[in-house]
Amino acid sequence: MSARRVALSALVALITVHIGCTVVALAAYSHRIGLVTHDGSGSLVELLDAVVPLHDLLPAVLWLLPLTLLVTFAALGRWAARRIVRPGDERLPAAAWTAGIAAVLLNPLAAVRYASATAGGGEHMRTVQVETTLLVLAAAVATMVSALAVAGFVRRSDTASPASRRMRVDDWSADAAGRE
Repeated sequence: MSARRVALSALVALITVHIGCTVVALAAYSHRIGLVTHDGSGSLVELLDAVVPLHDLLPAVLWLLPLTLLVTFAALGRWAARRIVRPGDERLPAAAWTAGIAAVLLNPLAAVRYASATAGGGEHMRTVQVETTLLVLAAAVATMVSALAVAGFVRRSDTASPASRRMRVDDWSADAAGRE
């Protein structure tokens, strides 16, 4: 499988896992508020909790996200090592850089805010629910926009096949003969 295809697959996996992690985290947040305040958390959240208990699912997806990030980083590194770079080639779009920086800043901030909100108990969670939800969603959107921009860049780029990188002896001797 080509390095470009692996990198694109890893980016799609990252987007999918990040969306899943965001949905599960917000569902667990809503479910916990519903348990403490006895308001209920909604039918979709209750259905998800009935299928797979959210207190078991949340740690699993939170471990899956860093693992997916590492695989994506390795796949992009492999792609970058095989990429053909020519003078004047297209650079990574500004949207990817901007969204990437936003994702790097917002994801830890959202994680810390989520952890501090859940540590405060149900009533405190209800008080800060809007800002916590918006911060978690903003982090997910920034990650998705960055990953999509990088995926578009990877898709448009050229990669060298291992055979084309090797110089054959005939090519070398013909090149040397032409310079004499």
